[in-house]
Parts: sequence; structure tokens; C-alpha cells
Amino acid sequence: MEPDIVRMRLEGDVAGLAEVMRSGPSPHYSWAVDLLRDIGGREAADALFDCVNRPDAYPKRLHLHALSALAELRDRRAVPRILRTARRGEPDNWARAARMYEDLGAVGGPEAVRELIHRLGDPKPPRMVVEAVARLRPPEAVPALLAALWALLPGDEMHTVETLGAMRDPRTAPALLYLAASEGSSPRLRKGAVLALAQLPEDCWPPPAGTDAEFMLTRALCDPDAATARPAAALLARTNYGMEILRSHVHGAAPRIPAEDRTPACAAVTVCAYIQEHPARFGEDYRDIPNLIALLGEQSVPMVRRAAASALGAVGGSAATEALLAALGDDRTVDTVARALSALPEPPVRELLAALADDSPAARPQRRGSAIALGLLECADAAPLLLDALGPENPRDVRSAAADALGDLRHEPAAARLASLAGDNEEPGTLRARAVHALGRIGAPESLRVLLAAARDPSEPVRVQAVRALGGFPVREAVAALGEIASTDANRDVARGAVRALGRMGAPAVHVLAAMASRFRPDVGEELVTALAECAGAEAVSGLAVLATSPETADVRVSATETLVARHSPDCVAPLASILSADPGYYPRDTALRGLAALDTEEADAHVLTYCRTKGLASEEVRAALRTIADRRR
Repeated sequence: MEPDIVRMRLEGDVAGLAEVMRSGPSPHYSWAVDLLRDIGGREAADALFDCVNRPDAYPKRLHLHALSALAELRDRRAVPRILRTARRGEPDNWARAARMYEDLGAVGGPEAVRELIHRLGDPKPPRMVVEAVARLRPPEAVPALLAALWALLPGDEMHTVETLGAMRDPRTAPALLYLAASEGSSPRLRKGAVLALAQLPEDCWPPPAGTDAEFMLTRALCDPDAATARPAAALLARTNYGMEILRSHVHGAAPRIPAEDRTPACAAVTVCAYIQEHPARFGEDYRDIPNLIALLGEQSVPMVRRAAASALGAVGGSAATEALLAALGDDRTVDTVARALSALPEPPVRELLAALADDSPAARPQRRGSAIALGLLECADAAPLLLDALGPENPRDVRSAAADALGDLRHEPAAARLASLAGDNEEPGTLRARAVHALGRIGAPESLRVLLAAARDPSEPVRVQAVRALGGFPVREAVAALGEIASTDANRDVARGAVRALGRMGAPAVHVLAAMASRFRPDVGEELVTALAECAGAEAVSGLAVLATSPETADVRVSATETLVARHSPDCVAPLASILSADPGYYPRDTALRGLAALDTEEADAHVLTYCRTKGLASEEVRAALRTIADRRR
């Protein structure tokens, strides 16, 4: 008869588990070690130490497992045994060697640290040694880590670089700065070095280095990968000298600078992005605004012009406002410039209204940009001018911008004009799609009929916008139309948009979403899970249960199960339990166990305990579920 180690764990029966270790069947004696580790405390540690101290009295090699468990309990008695193994030479088994160093990292203490530092001096320090040091982060390991870094170059150094960052020790800075500045560093290594430097405390910056730390970061600032360049910019901004370097990279990106001497465009974009995020640090220096304005000209590449416009919008001021208004006619950057104008602390509403009213051919780009900005500002005074701009005599891009702006204003009197435009098949599909989008933003009840028709329009852009707009009309006709479209529309974007719209409706649409789970369409599976997650009640749970257990829904089983767990509701007990008993195949049983254990009901606990007794405790996830219940019952 198999021992009931589940009961022993629940009751904290250390003596019973110790007996299973000595004489229980396989694999129960190994599970008993794990359960004693989970229980913890002196009595459990003594039982594990007895196995370590008298290995011949226990099943073969069980003492190694017990030694690791003792180390995880941070019991100092484990250290001499681990060190004895280490000093005899690494075990032939790679996994056992890795476990040995993990144990040292778990138990810690001066002796463990000394051994790990000693191993860092090997010609090629093993990765698991570096990981053990990272877990302990002892300051005395910094010199050895720095030496190991050079031994591991090139190719195996990343874990050491990451560990150096985790140490947050100024002594690591010179080596990390060298890696960030070296032409020979790979992009991945340079990024790792910069991210490690970013973890250093601000009060020790700039760190001591043979060359100015700021100068050594300039190569990273010019890296085309924003994940490298942006942290470098933030580090530079810590000092006045670094701020000067940032300013010089904006100044040096101007088109008047010879191409061979010009700041790389990506560096200018990085600095502009930093200015946009920290505008209070810029603008008072007399050079800041002129340097940014110099980047707005057509000689600069579009991405630099856009970045400079966004920075100017954040910094503000009269000079920035005038420059942005002048740049509103740039077709390549008009959307960004319009957003920048709308973000100004004092947006130039009067000038934008005047530009929108100017219907001369030369003013077309400014009219479009003004419409976008006024819509973002939700300027009600612009509504009459925007309605005029909808007329067929205006350029298409101006009409589209006007439609979007009227939607931003939620200007209900515009609904009739927009409905007429949306239903005019003589107009371009993209323009009609903008009108449909605006109708959805306005949400006038009389627009429902137009939107229902647009949802079946031959133009795919029109249908995409129509289904999105219908999400704001939680009525029976819209629900039925969206359900049909989600199931039958050949365009995946349209079908996905319909499912998302049903999810936004919530309760009125839950029955349609639940029915879709039974007639599963794979290309909208994740959207269906997300939509059901937004709905309350038993019908939503029923739909998620189908998605989590049906043989046809393998692609969304994990996300559906996670969603059931996240609901943390007793209604989810039955579907989560059905996952535990599903036919062979991949089902997220560990996730279901975690969710059931967290519910704290007798029924849910019973399912978890039955699974533990019948399927065993081989995985950490199963033991974690048992641990949750045992801790709650203590």
C-alpha cells in the first residue's frame, strides 16, 4: 500500500515523511524529500540532514537530493558536504555539477562565497558558477567576476555582464564602459553593458574610469537599437557634461553640418525622445530650441523631423510654436507636427483655426494638419470649419482629417453629413472608412442603420471600421450582425474586429461569444478568449470552458485556462477540474491546479488533492498547489 504523503504534507507530519524517505517505495521517497523542504523548520531540516549524514541507510543517491533540499533551507550543515564534493572535482554528470553550484548559491555564507570566487578563477568559469554568484551578489566577488569577464570573451560573457549589473558596484563601471565603447563589442554585448551601467546608483555617477564615462557612452548613444541608445542617453543626462554631449548630438544633426561630420540620425532621434520625456530639463539653455528647430527643415530625414517636432511640442514656448506652425505644411511629418501642436502647454488655437479656414490650393497641407490638431484639442469652435472641409471640392486627405476631427469632437450635428459620405459608393473606400470611424466615435443612435449597412460593404476598410464602431451600440441588431460577421467574414481583420467589438459590449453579447466557442474559428481564437474575459457570468465561463477543453481549440487552451484562473470564481471549479481529467494530450493542467488551489473552497481543494494522490508529486507546480492548501490549513 502506498503511503499517503499528501495527508502527511497537510498535517505537517515530519516523522511520517522521514519514514517514507527511509523505507517508502519509489518515487515516494524522493517526493518526501521535496515535501520536507516545503515544510521547513528545524525538525524537517534534521530529517534531511540524517539522510545526508547516513546515506547508506536510505535509498541509493537520495542523499544528494536531500543535500539540495537542505541547502534551499539555508541550513549551514549542508556547506561542508557540498564543498567536499566540489573539491573532489566536478561530478561527471553535468546536471549534478550545476545543482552543486546552485546549492552553494542557495545556502550562501562565507565558505560558499569563497568557493564560488575560487571557481570564478578557472580558465573558463562555468555559467552555473556565475549564476550562483548572481544569486548571492557578494561584494567581494567583484574582482573575480571582472577577471572572469575577460576569460569568457568572446561569446560566453553575457551572464557575467548581467551579474556585474546586478551587483550595482561602482568598481564594475570601467570594464562595462570599455565594453560599451569598444568597436569590437557585438551589439548584444554593448546593450548588456549599458543596461548593467544603468543599474549603478545615481549617487556614484560618474564612476571612476580611465577616460570620461560620458565620452565612453557616445558610441552606445549612436547605436541604432533604441534599447541600447535610450539607456545611454539617460546615463549621460546624469551629469552636466553628459547633458552637453546630448545637446551636441542635436546640434550636430543639423543639415548644415557636412554629411561626414553629422550626428547619425538615430542618435538625434534618441536625444529628441529623451527631451520629449524630460522637457523640464531642456528649453532654458539658449541653444535648445534653435537646435531642435534646425532639424525641422526638409533637408533632414523624416524620422529626425518627426522626433524634433515631438520634442518641441513637449518643451513649448513661442519659438517652438512658430516653428511647428511653419512645419505644418510638410506632408511627410504633418501628423506628428499636428500632435506636437496639440501637446503644447499653450496650443495656438487661433492660428490653427485660421489655417483650417484657408481653402487656397497652397494651404492644403496646413489645412489637413490643422484639422488633426484641432480634433486632438477637441476644439468645438472648429466644428463649422470641419464640416465645410468635408465637402467634395476639398482634397481627399483634408476630408479624411476633417472626418477624424469631427469624430474626436463627438460633434453629433455632423452625423448626417458623415452618414451620407459613408454610404456614397462613388467615394473612395478609405475616405468612407474614415466617415464610418467618426460615426462610431460620435455614437448618435440614428447612425446604427448606416453602420449596419457599412458592416456588409464590399470595401474591407469600411467593414473594419464599421465593426469597430458597432461595438459602441450594445443593442440586439448590432449584436446579431457582429456575431454573423465574426463567424463568416472572409477577412480575418474584419472578423477579429467583430469579436473585439462584442467583447466591449459585455453582457448583451455574451451569449453570442459563448456560442462562437462551440463553432470555433481558429483565426479569431485569441480575440474570442479576450472578449469572453471581459464578460461576467456563467455563460462566459461556459464559453471559456469549451475553449480550454475542446480538442479543436488547442491553440487557445493555455490562454483560456489562464483566463478561467484569473476570474478567481467558484463558478470556474468545474471547468478547471475537467482540465485535470481531460484525455491524454497537452492540456495546461499545472495552470488549472494553481487556479483551483487559489479558490479556497472545499470542492476545489478536493480536486487538487485527488489529482496529487492519483498523479503524484513529480512536478514543482503540483507541489506548489499542495503547498498552497497546506499553508492555508495550518
